[in-house]
Amino acid sequence: MHSCIFPSFTILVALTRLSICSGFISPRTNHAVGRHSVLSAFDNENGSTSLDFAMDPTGDEAKSIMNHLSLSLEQHQQLAKLAVLVTDWNTRINLISRRDCSKEVVFGRHIIPSLAPKGMNEEDAIIQSQQRVVDVGTGGGFPGLPLAIAYPDVDFLLVDSIGKKLVAVEDMANKLGLTNVKIHHGRAEQLHQKFDVCVGRSVAAIPTYCFWVNDLLEKNGHLLYMIGGDIDQQLLNQAIIDTDIDDLLESAGASDKRILVFPQETVKKIAKASGEQPRVPRKVKPTLGAKKKKRAKGEWAKRDPTAPKQRGYENFKRYDNLA
Repeated sequence: MHSCIFPSFTILVALTRLSICSGFISPRTNHAVGRHSVLSAFDNENGSTSLDFAMDPTGDEAKSIMNHLSLSLEQHQQLAKLAVLVTDWNTRINLISRRDCSKEVVFGRHIIPSLAPKGMNEEDAIIQSQQRVVDVGTGGGFPGLPLAIAYPDVDFLLVDSIGKKLVAVEDMANKLGLTNVKIHHGRAEQLHQKFDVCVGRSVAAIPTYCFWVNDLLEKNGHLLYMIGGDIDQQLLNQAIIDTDIDDLLESAGASDKRILVFPQETVKKIAKASGEQPRVPRKVKPTLGAKKKKRAKGEWAKRDPTAPKQRGYENFKRYDNLA
């Protein structure tokens, strides 16, 4: 009898997952409905999944969060459109997990938590009008694109070392009409600019991330980092803000991550103690005795354009009158 039950339950789980990812079933239809479906209850034996945080972009819970964050109907519509754009691009480029393919997952798992800084009270607000913000390791545009929608009067630079992802990010920014977004293809260490705020979302361990970005912050700048899981208590003690994203959104179970804020001087201290080494390759001078590449027979040597031309008569003297 048991041999029949377990395969049947496995098939039920697979069908439920397929239905949600295909957009036929939403794990949450309104604010009152619980977050955990049969599938998520099964998966929670090994921890939560992205499906546990799926949210209807036009549902009551989404509207409640938009209202709490003081976002307009136009901004809400932009955020909902972003979920569709990410879902579309994800069929071509792996921006997020291919398994998490629905607009509900993109909206609830990726877009909503990215907006958490907007929920900070006025005294603790890190991102403010007219500032310059850099998103290092933006990947598929998180948290940079949602924040750019929420803060239209703030300039954002979205940085990533994977160029094809930035192609998608730039296209989405253009389709959303975001004039406050620019992109940079490369590593953070290659940037020679200063920013008021650096934001990141589970890109790397905190010490490593601090090492990457410590030279990007203004003297009074801050690192705002979104991260989940267990974190070293010594690092938590150095944060000036440590808040669950749920609390900032006033939506229980909306996220399993928290926001940590570190001032610039603390970021430098953490970076120094990280033991990390620069990732940007440096030019290596040729060693003594290194063999030069031989030219093929009859091959012309490439001339140095900065070298003076050898005409053969630079020291020639003309004598018009011969004695």
